Amino acid sequence: MPNGKPGAKLAIPAHFYRERAAEETDAMRTAVFCLSMTLVSVVSQAESVRLPATQDNSIVMVEGEWTRNEGSNGRIRIKGNQHIVAMNFDVSPIRGKLINHATLVCHQSAESISGVTISTIAAPWDERTSNGLTSGAQHFDGWGYSNARFPAICGGNAFTLVHQTESVVTDGAYHWEIPVDMVHALSTGVAYGLAIHEHDADYSRNPSIYSREQSGKQPYLLVDILEETDARPQQPTELKLLPVDAGSAKLNLRAPQNGFAYEVRVDGHSVARHNIPLVRAGEEQTILLRDLPETSSVSGLHEITVITINRTGEQTDPAVVRGRLFDFDSPVFPRVEIPENADQSVNGKADGVEPDVNRNVVDTGVIPVTDKYDQSGQPVSALPPDYRRHNWLFDGQRIHLTAAAGEVVSFQTLLRGSGDVRLQCEFDGSPMRVDMYKAIYVPVNGRMVPDPLMPLPEKIRLSQNTDQSLLVDVFVPFDSPAGTRRGMLRISDGRSVPIELTILPVQLPKRAAFHCEMNGYGMPDHVDDFYALQQVAYDHRVHANILHYSHHSAAPGVRKSNLDMRLRSGRRMDNQRYDAIAPRAQHAYWDDFVEAFGPYLNGTFFRNGHRGSIPAPGFYLTFHESWPLNCRTYFNGHPDAYRAFATTPEYAQTFLNIVDDFARLAHREGWDETGFQVYFNNKGSLTETTKAPWILDEPTSYWDYRALQFYGELTDSGRNPTQNESIRYRIDISRPEFCRGQLADRSDLWVVASAAFQNYRRLITDRMQQNATRVWVYGTTNPVDESNRQVQAWALDSWKSGATGIVPWQTIDKTGNALQKADQLGLFIFDKTASGETVVRHSMRLKAYRDAEQLIALLQLVQDRMQWNANQMAAFADHYVTLAGTVQKVNDADAGTSEYDSGSLIAIDALRQAAITLLR
Repeated sequence: MPNGKPGAKLAIPAHFYRERAAEETDAMRTAVFCLSMTLVSVVSQAESVRLPATQDNSIVMVEGEWTRNEGSNGRIRIKGNQHIVAMNFDVSPIRGKLINHATLVCHQSAESISGVTISTIAAPWDERTSNGLTSGAQHFDGWGYSNARFPAICGGNAFTLVHQTESVVTDGAYHWEIPVDMVHALSTGVAYGLAIHEHDADYSRNPSIYSREQSGKQPYLLVDILEETDARPQQPTELKLLPVDAGSAKLNLRAPQNGFAYEVRVDGHSVARHNIPLVRAGEEQTILLRDLPETSSVSGLHEITVITINRTGEQTDPAVVRGRLFDFDSPVFPRVEIPENADQSVNGKADGVEPDVNRNVVDTGVIPVTDKYDQSGQPVSALPPDYRRHNWLFDGQRIHLTAAAGEVVSFQTLLRGSGDVRLQCEFDGSPMRVDMYKAIYVPVNGRMVPDPLMPLPEKIRLSQNTDQSLLVDVFVPFDSPAGTRRGMLRISDGRSVPIELTILPVQLPKRAAFHCEMNGYGMPDHVDDFYALQQVAYDHRVHANILHYSHHSAAPGVRKSNLDMRLRSGRRMDNQRYDAIAPRAQHAYWDDFVEAFGPYLNGTFFRNGHRGSIPAPGFYLTFHESWPLNCRTYFNGHPDAYRAFATTPEYAQTFLNIVDDFARLAHREGWDETGFQVYFNNKGSLTETTKAPWILDEPTSYWDYRALQFYGELTDSGRNPTQNESIRYRIDISRPEFCRGQLADRSDLWVVASAAFQNYRRLITDRMQQNATRVWVYGTTNPVDESNRQVQAWALDSWKSGATGIVPWQTIDKTGNALQKADQLGLFIFDKTASGETVVRHSMRLKAYRDAEQLIALLQLVQDRMQWNANQMAAFADHYVTLAGTVQKVNDADAGTSEYDSGSLIAIDALRQAAITLLR
């Protein structure tokens, strides 16, 4: 249990009480190194030197302006996340010297800047040709590596030093303190300049400074030189090479006790600075061997040398390790082909054999559930001309299904005809669950497109001129033996289509390893409606996660949570009692919570379902900035969360106590495998007194990230993360590149915006590897009039890069309007029966999520069987499917919709068939 003995009183760590200086961040503690005590035990008289700026440019990061260059302007902006200033300096006077103190001086031009993040830059750049997308100093577009944007190599990213400082204005100039090791990094060639990033993100202003082009007001570094010498550097030890793939490898080593930085070469070629950490005395460190020229990354034996340098540039002899690198054992690529179209032999014999022709399939098409035709019969997105009667499932005569035991396989039949018909789908042998649906066509952009689904009615009216889409789900039992089962799809007008179901000799895992979390807002009125929603999600191998508090929960007198569903007993949950937590309380009222959610959280509600009891993979807990206590009651107005509650320690203490209380409850109730999430959804500002003081969902300013770090550390103190793996600290983040050194070394659950995952993928995947950060990717489900395979591509693309889930940001239509008109967000649709009972319908796009999750499960079975690594699996997927996507956003706040080339998406079926071939 957390913090030792059950019932032990928890104490707030001291740093939650003291007023920590803004620069005291984890990133500083791990990245900025103090001089050896042997050198600074006595501070001698220092010489002051002014180092003029030799380069400066305001890097513009505004949509439509990423390629702008401001390098020749006399005034340059430092403006939130839109303009970060890059500077470099003439450090020749201080080479070989130790620095005692440093200040960056920049003359104020317009507006005022309250504070900045200053960091080193990890790539060379050119003042007149650099912009947000390229440094202008390398032979490719990007900063340091191909396609890297400027924020990826500064601000604490890519092993850069990072420092926070408040502004001091003297005689019209900002004086920003600089850690001396940033200057040492410049003087030794370890860094290529400094990046200056404003703390605030108020875009109604245009703060600016004078650049080096402005006579008499040029920026400069003012440094004090020590008359000391640095300790001699030492070589690293325990060098070990770890192959990764055909273009990269890792070098592990033990850092020496003395040293500042490393110079690393592969066969004499320098490894780029953005791949190399600074020396962390005595620790195990990893250096990334990548972004090398082709001559240094060919398969074979290679020599890697590591030189340690100290702060004055003194170098050691090289430490050398040799080994075979950059090999890549290619995975097997089975040849797969769509089954031959049986229709081709209808008018004659093949090889003297009477053709096996089913003449009862006229006006019958069968396609995957991920594809669509509009009601007139026109394809929705690119499909082959004969696709209705020739695809991976249908050869024009027979339906071919292949599944692992436990898989749900589906198909869609497109019918034309006249009059009313009935539909039946049956299989021989033991009973097998078969669900059937009628698609509803809804208007969108001048077309009638199928999307919402209703249970198959007793009779269906057909037309000779329009399609009727009917969907069939076949639930293959988990205990099914390998082999073939026969079935038949029968239409009461005399048509019948044989079905051949091949069951593979493997079983799909009952729990999802790759999660598709269906996000929603506001609990339904009755607990039965909540469970109806979860049942639909469960049947589609996904889970619905519903946020139950509002952005205005900090307002005086309002509910801090909205948990007041009507229970099966008929009474409502006691929301008032649930929220009534006194300062320093040790316990909360959980009785109604347990009654309402217990069977869902431990999975027993699903014990008779297809996959059996599955604990909830994701569930929002109530913890946020105004629960258990209202943050505004205890907030002192300071933007720094570490200072904001310094005089009211009961705020943090109560949060910690109730997290601990819930952790104990979860263990008692057997919820140890439930995916609980402590998540701060709210968006606010310092001045909006009904909201949080910060933007905690999709943070933007430095203070937002800092507040998230504060609450993360507080959550960790309440639960023991090593003993309560079921409680995750979740951060929804659309700008991971702007953390400014906050959130460093935390192994949280990051739910990252689709656009960020596209534009800063390496930054995110590096964090996964270095900090064990779990990543899900959030975005928006494809529009109704686009291919549902976009969902599959989004999931595959995320999975290939190491993400373990995707999250469509909104999925629930409580109005029922999605049954009449296209609703991009309406995956679950609340409806009323004739008797007034609430029922939950769903979109056919939900089946695309299930197909995506099941495909990834099959690929993971392939990986286990073939003993392939992640890079081999990515190569396997890439061989069959091209997943070059973009993210479309309506505005900056839009979650973004991933879009992939629709013409290539049909190849996802080829990837599935290749996986099936290897699992037979």
